[in-house]
Amino acid sequence: MFKNLLSVTLGVLLLGMTTPIRSAAQSPTEKGPQQADIIKAKVTRLGMGRRARVEVKLKDNTRLKGYIGQIAEDGFALVDPKHGTVTPIPYAQVQQIKNTNHSGWYALGFGAAIIGGLMAFVALSLRGS
Repeated sequence: MFKNLLSVTLGVLLLGMTTPIRSAAQSPTEKGPQQADIIKAKVTRLGMGRRARVEVKLKDNTRLKGYIGQIAEDGFALVDPKHGTVTPIPYAQVQQIKNTNHSGWYALGFGAAIIGGLMAFVALSLRGS
């Protein structure tokens, strides 16, 4: 029992010594522009319009839902379809953005169901021959 505990403890210590330690020189202000660039790229990839539905979590933990109505250099506009309100959001204020348009997944699932059905039909027809 003692040998197992000692082995686990030494393993954890060895793993802790080999993992890289973050540099103290990297400040949170350096991370800000990188995060904003990542958010900007994601918004640009999603595009605009009713099919670009997203859920945005801001750095003050506010959550907003809607679709991307306009994309600018320093931010984007989020349109709430229920109320018709347009909220300008700077990229620097976004903590997280999630795509909530799942129409692509439904099409993929439908295609997979058709292919599975065809495979089952072929397998049963070959079995009966």
